[in-house]
Amino acid sequence: MKILCYFINSDWYFDLHWLERAYAAQQQGYRVHIITRFTGTNFLNKFTKMGFICHPISLKERSINPVGFFFSSIKIFHLLYKIKPTIIHSITIKPILLGGLYAKISNKSFVANIVGLGRVFDTKGFIFKIFRAFTLSIYKIIISNKKSCFVFEHDEDKNVLMQSIDFGSHQTAVIDGAGVDTTLFSYQREKQNETPIVFFAGRMLNNKGLSTLIKLRRELKASNIYFDLVVAGIEVKDDPQAIPTHLLKKWCDNGDMLWLGMRNDIQQLIADSNIVALPTTYPEGVPRILIEASAIGRACIAYDSGGCKSIIQDDVTGFLVEKNNYSLLKERMIDLIGNYELRVTMGINGRKLVTEKFSSSKIIGETIHIYKEIV
Repeated sequence: MKILCYFINSDWYFDLHWLERAYAAQQQGYRVHIITRFTGTNFLNKFTKMGFICHPISLKERSINPVGFFFSSIKIFHLLYKIKPTIIHSITIKPILLGGLYAKISNKSFVANIVGLGRVFDTKGFIFKIFRAFTLSIYKIIISNKKSCFVFEHDEDKNVLMQSIDFGSHQTAVIDGAGVDTTLFSYQREKQNETPIVFFAGRMLNNKGLSTLIKLRRELKASNIYFDLVVAGIEVKDDPQAIPTHLLKKWCDNGDMLWLGMRNDIQQLIADSNIVALPTTYPEGVPRILIEASAIGRACIAYDSGGCKSIIQDDVTGFLVEKNNYSLLKERMIDLIGNYELRVTMGINGRKLVTEKFSSSKIIGETIHIYKEIV
């Protein structure tokens, strides 16, 4: 039996973005293993009940300690040696580095998923410059394995890496985001709420743009332009970009937003909203929340960061604003708040784009095709 091993930083991230693909691969005859950091037992039990073989690890995704990286390498190499995978599919930088090196040494088939280049390629400073050079040097070793393929969520990231790495003709692919179940995220014409609801979902990180929306809401309220800000997502305690819990509480207490925490009913929260906003400056892949919002038929507004342009076609499915151009973001938000018919039209256009380009069936099919090609 062919063994497919997913290697990823976080259990919740695998559940959100990769579970459908893993299940489809299982249905195709692959024995699926998952190497990740589990927080609690919820996802561990869920994945195990689905027939996946889980391997909990303690890899610290944001640590750049070389000693820790060395010892992690030994542990991961030993684990992969025991699993004996036919294909290793790594997602995000550290799993790519470790999984890719093992695949090169052991001559295994390898898929690297670049879901946004991340802060290593976006952050300035001497330490990150060194780590960026180290990462690129390891990527070059990985790609010398002819049974390896780098999968990107949009062409922009692919073009950045191609400036430094000579990929083989069949060693890159672009798959547009994670894909969504278009039956679960079905089109629903928005309600005409007396006060429009702007919905934000994502990790509680400063560079995801929540503070920008707080500022925007306060300024528009002072001009007698109103919207309710509803926020869902998870706190990331050990990240230098994390929004402190006390600040989230302060915003709630001040009435700046309604904070819901982590939720499992995102489709209903989107359906109840009028606009979905993501003024992120983070080097994103294709943000899932924007795909889900478009699938349901909600106009989106976001900064032109990373793969946001893949799902937001400016003035068609929403407004795509030059990154950090706050004054233009404010103008475009006012346009959306005041024009129900424009939002409905954008929502219809967004739904059409998702069914054509971002459906789960399409994304799953393209991923399974890559597995077959590299084996």
